[in-house]
Amino acid sequence: MSDVGDDSPVEQLKMCQLKAGGLMQEIDRRSTKPTVVCAKCGAKANEAHQVHNPIPLKKSLGDSFWG
Repeated sequence: MSDVGDDSPVEQLKMCQLKAGGLMQEIDRRSTKPTVVCAKCGAKANEAHQVHNPIPLKKSLGDSFWG
């Protein structure tokens, strides 16, 4: 992964890069309570900086019942 620095390579990767690298456990960790979806690849993430083109997810009616 040549485009990533040595300080924290996995933390620098976006969701689609994680998928391409087969890092499914990291994807699972970053999408436990998604707040955004990527307009580029459709990945859902907890934080906007984890995707390339973040769009806020709309809350569904059921979110407030258990969350």
